[in-house]
Amino acid sequence: MSRAWRGTLWGLALLVGLAGCNGNGEGPDDDDTSAEGGCPWDEDDSADTAGVVTPGTELEGYLCPTGDQDWYALEVPAGDDLVSVQLIIDAPLAPVEPTYTVWDGAVSEAVGSPQTGEAAVPNMPLQVVHGLSAGSYYVVVRDQSNDAQDTRHAYELLVTTSADADTHERNDSLEDATEVTGDEVTGYISYRGDEDWFRIESPALGLLDLRLTMDVGGIEPAYRVVTADEELLVADANEAGTTQATDLSVLQALGDGGTYYVVVSDDDGLDVDGNTPYTLSLAAQTDPDENEVNDHPDDATGLTGQNCGANWSAYSVEQGYLASAGDTDWYRIDVGGCVGGLIEAEMFFHSPATLPEDMEASLRVVREVSEDLCDTDQDCQVLSRTCESNLDCSRRGNLCLASNFCAGAGVCMPSGLCGAVLLSEDAAEDSPDAVTLSAPVFGLSPLYLAVSDYHADAYALDNEYTVRVRVRTDPDTLEQSERYTAGPPEASNAAYHTPFATELPVYDCAAGFCCDENTWTSGALSYSYDQDWFRYEHPCPEEDCMVRVVYRLDGGAVDFYMRVFEGNNSWFDNIADIVDLSNHPQTDGYFGGLDPADYCFYAWQGHTGSPYYYYISVRDTIYVSAGHEEDGDWDHDPDQAYQLCIEKVADGCVDPPCFLYEEGCGVPN
Repeated sequence: MSRAWRGTLWGLALLVGLAGCNGNGEGPDDDDTSAEGGCPWDEDDSADTAGVVTPGTELEGYLCPTGDQDWYALEVPAGDDLVSVQLIIDAPLAPVEPTYTVWDGAVSEAVGSPQTGEAAVPNMPLQVVHGLSAGSYYVVVRDQSNDAQDTRHAYELLVTTSADADTHERNDSLEDATEVTGDEVTGYISYRGDEDWFRIESPALGLLDLRLTMDVGGIEPAYRVVTADEELLVADANEAGTTQATDLSVLQALGDGGTYYVVVSDDDGLDVDGNTPYTLSLAAQTDPDENEVNDHPDDATGLTGQNCGANWSAYSVEQGYLASAGDTDWYRIDVGGCVGGLIEAEMFFHSPATLPEDMEASLRVVREVSEDLCDTDQDCQVLSRTCESNLDCSRRGNLCLASNFCAGAGVCMPSGLCGAVLLSEDAAEDSPDAVTLSAPVFGLSPLYLAVSDYHADAYALDNEYTVRVRVRTDPDTLEQSERYTAGPPEASNAAYHTPFATELPVYDCAAGFCCDENTWTSGALSYSYDQDWFRYEHPCPEEDCMVRVVYRLDGGAVDFYMRVFEGNNSWFDNIADIVDLSNHPQTDGYFGGLDPADYCFYAWQGHTGSPYYYYISVRDTIYVSAGHEEDGDWDHDPDQAYQLCIEKVADGCVDPPCFLYEEGCGVPN
């Protein structure tokens, strides 16, 4: 039912006790209004019999019987494009939840309504502002579930109209977008679902410089940038816009020249503020990076002049800009026949003092994975390789996902194979303007280098960078002697590396065959996080004997650190000094031996097998001092060599330096 009869007629009807309606909306005559437990009577239940709502004048009505709809005709005057509809039910409790729909004058299209589930409830009015053109409409009030009635509590309906302060309306679609001819425009999000579309022309390889500002108001301002096909390029919102002023900005690459659109709205399209304006600043310019567009491996810039000699080849150098949000510059590196070689890359900004505070340079080397075919980048978020730890994903993303599959690089390579991260490095916090990496070359496929900001949201339009890449033969001829790790080695992962270990002979010095200039085994820690693993056979099976490891270490950045394992357990530690020096001195020495001052190092009769192997790992140490957590720099240098040789120096357990326990040589009680 619609508005209730008021005043004298209503009071007289109650006094004379006219017969009430029978509960189904049928009354004895049009003068009947209500009775105990009955429904107030009206005929405003269709467009033909609709009542009239005058803007600014409050009406009352009842939703009774069940399924009742109350129709009101509304005329929106010219110039008043904002129509506010308010419903109130003034009751401590009510069985109905009034809501409404606004129909056009032909009752052919619903042009406005609250969201599903929105309704007036006691102590919580429903109010929505709609954007409507001048003309005829119907406001239809009903219970939101159409399954209740209320004979005692009237709802209150108030419709008001007002002018929209936004002079660009109506620009709520791509076809009606406002062309931006100056540096900035001002607008309002004046009604529910209001979207303000703006059109801007961009040159080829264009960059859109966008800034959206607004004082604290009634909305959470948002923007999005789309192409002429409404493909989303970038979006952002201030979800605290009702408590904090809005200042959103982005420098977005547009690629091809042409027409682009910026859409301003409330973040969820529900809130309005016709009194607080926003300001949108827009400008388009050409990207200064001459290598653009190289935002995908398909369009990678080729790096030339590589070879695979004994020394580093001449650098291949390119200049570029991370000139926009999310900009990633891809470079292709043809490594030629340098299988087993090394690749080194570095990137640095020319003017670090002027970098944005949130810029953090990042490099990634990406390789093809032969077993994973792809058509789109989305195909390469996850690879087919199963895993239980990150080391199971060595060279294939280096990250084991919770799904127990290795993570892909998220790019489909030009070959139709998925890409996987071989190594990624980010700039240090105290030096965000430069980053370097070094990695082994696996296979003959090209490698790709991605240059970006680590968080992919910072940009430096006016700060050029240089990227340099070089390739060489690895002087360490024993590689690969470990499972490749793209990060610092873990203390408990020996079992992952021992299958790759290089076997070393043990010279019987007790019989006169000791280490000399012809017995050295040489190696080098040639690339980031490199570690070398060796194994040697138990030199006195089922017995105890004394062992000595002789070493010579070149000076340089690497602080060589050696550990001996039996199986996956550490058997001997602290072979070299635990330091992190910028330039470690050249040194030679040994551990083990027979003098009282020597370490007690031996093969134990309790280690049995056919054969039984001990394992030696060599890596850089980043311990600042004993007992501290790992910290410092993981160093490498392919030209800083080390040499090892292993001797058996005596049979049995020699005291000193060892003590013979009941359980065996050197084994404590």
